This record gives sequence, C-alpha cells and structure tokens, in this order.
Amino acid sequence: MRHVVLRKRKQLEDDGLLEKDGVNTHPVTRNLAQYQSRFAGLGIPTNTPFQVAYEKAEEFSTLLQSRTKAGGFMKSLKLQRICSSFASGLKTAQKMLKHSIPNEDEDRIEEVEHILSEMTPAEVACLKEIETQLSRAEAVDSKLNTVKWFLTEFRTDGKTWLEHGCIIFSQYYDTAEWIAKELSKSFKGEVVAVYAGVGKSGLFREVQFNNVEREVINAAVRTREIRLVVATDAACEGLNLQTLGTLINIDLPWNLSRLEQRLGRIKRFGQTRKFVDMLNLVYSETQDEKVYNVLSERLRDTYDIFGSLPDTIDDEWIKDEEELKDLMNEYIHERKKAQDAFTVKYRGTIDPKAHLWERCASVLSRRDIVSKLSEPW
Repeated sequence: MRHVVLRKRKQLEDDGLLEKDGVNTHPVTRNLAQYQSRFAGLGIPTNTPFQVAYEKAEEFSTLLQSRTKAGGFMKSLKLQRICSSFASGLKTAQKMLKHSIPNEDEDRIEEVEHILSEMTPAEVACLKEIETQLSRAEAVDSKLNTVKWFLTEFRTDGKTWLEHGCIIFSQYYDTAEWIAKELSKSFKGEVVAVYAGVGKSGLFREVQFNNVEREVINAAVRTREIRLVVATDAACEGLNLQTLGTLINIDLPWNLSRLEQRLGRIKRFGQTRKFVDMLNLVYSETQDEKVYNVLSERLRDTYDIFGSLPDTIDDEWIKDEEELKDLMNEYIHERKKAQDAFTVKYRGTIDPKAHLWERCASVLSRRDIVSKLSEPW
C-alpha cells in the first residue's frame, strides 16, 4: 500500500466538510440550580454507610500497598469498583473475602488470588466492614434516583432523556445489571436492554430477564423499539446507536479513551440532534470526584471535549488535584507538539493527475520501477 488517507471527524468538521455535532456535558457547575440540589459541586452526596465503606476501602488499599507491590493495582480495582455503585462495591468485597475478584479482572486472577489468600486480619476486617455497611437498609445508592430523575424529569430540547433515548455506561457488569434491574422495576412496560459480554446481554421486562444476542438489541434500538440501553464497555466499539440522543456515565473510567469511545456510540453519522447530552456521575468526597474536578475544566469545549485529555490517567498521578493538573498539562503539551508535527507533515494533499507513471508507454526496467516506488510522497 502506497498511500493512506486519514480522515478524522474533527478534521472534516474543521474543514467545513461535515456539520459539527456538539455535546452538552452535565452537571454544569455554573447552573447547579437546574438539577434541584442533586449535586454538591460535581459530585452526588452519599450517606453514612457509603462513607464508612469508602474509608475502609482506602484503609484496605493502604494495608495492601504496605505488604505487596501489587497493592497499586488492588487499590485501583477496589476504589474504582466502590465508586461505580454500592452494588459493585458490595459484590467486590464479598468476592475478595472468598479470595477472588470479578470477571472483568480475570487476566490477573492468579496473582490476585495469591495476594488475597494471604490477607492479614486487619485487611479481612476492612472487607467485612465494607460488606456490613453496604448491606444495611440505609445504604440506598443516590446514583439510582439521579438517573431516574434525568430520564423522566430533566428536559432538553423539550423532551425528557428517556424520550430522546438513552444509553447508560458502566465499566462493570455488577453495576450495569443492578441499574438495569432497578430501572425496569421503576418503569413499568419499558424494556431495558443490557448490552454486555458474550452470554450476559439480554432484556429486562420489569423483573424478568431474558438472554438475547447483542445483534437483537442493536436492531431493536435502530427501529426505536428500545430506547433505554445499559451497557458495559463491551459496547464501546463497533456499536452504532445514533438513534439515542443522551448518554449517562454512571462511573468514570480512568482510561479516558473509553470515555471518548462511549460518546462515539451516539455522536456519529445519523445523529439527528445537533447537541447530544452527556451526564457524568461521581460520588462526593471520593477519588473519582477529585479526578473529575480536574477533567471537567477540560470538558468545556462543546465540539471537541476530548481534544486536550490524555488517553489514560495513571494511578500514580492521583495524589492531589494540583499535582494531577500539572501532570495533565505536561502530557497535553507533549501531545499537542506531536499532533502539530503530524499535521505539518500530512495535512497537505497531492495532485491525483501528477506522476501517473503507471500509464507510461515506455517499458520500464526493474531498476526504474524500484527507483520510482522508493520515492517519498
């Protein structure tokens, strides 16, 4: 192959060859009143059971880090899962107490099982306290009520988000299954699709769940028979859901390229809305809120919200907000320099009628062919 044409959506939009589709990101801190006191800054207020459980998750992570080099991975796993949902935090603690981890992290299962099999009494006590707190009747997850309110009460362009059609994303199947089941209970007669890994996808009709192939869900969304989809990141690539007009990230992946891929499921050719809506949910006073405080400053460009974000936030970056800002600014500066160099070299075009050597009438020698094919663009 001699030539490659790379056409990114942003480039086509900047050149005026494609109409821009914008993104309205929620919550908007300058107008929190529109959300009827559902946010404290960018985060959702929690309750005592979660706060105690989160403190124990941090203590568990600290204990592990002092004992093993893999403590950093375990810290990310536990804290991200408890920040996803109460259901995910509870199931993760229960699995860890049995020296196992959820399926999404099975690539490191042998290493993790070894670490968990040697847990100290203090580490076990932390996990048991997390299980106790998140099993309490008072442990009501505030993300559920927030999602339901956005779907049925909050309006953009004169419609609720459910009327526009919505996809809800989570990194973890535990969270996706929980939110889909709860929404199907609340929305009588509404079919809620779960789009996940092989064998886990299906449809909730109230509390009844039936497994279906993912292609069935794709087709039903395209024909607007289904307007509410809950998905894991198994749906990030190769899925076209431009008939849906809104997106809710029920948790925040530190791998930010996934965040961009999620949005790409609805912000694509065929989207009828000029501005799609995206809601990002994080719990107050958690690591996720600290990360999102920094990210939100860079999500203000309605048309290019990911243009100044790294692909992944390393665990070592998250010590305090100021350090995270400095590291991201440094990354973005280096990334921009690389992009500028690429643009200078490849932004130009070629005359398609020039150098049509393959049409020449004279016979070329092998040396002539090699010489011509070896020329740069």
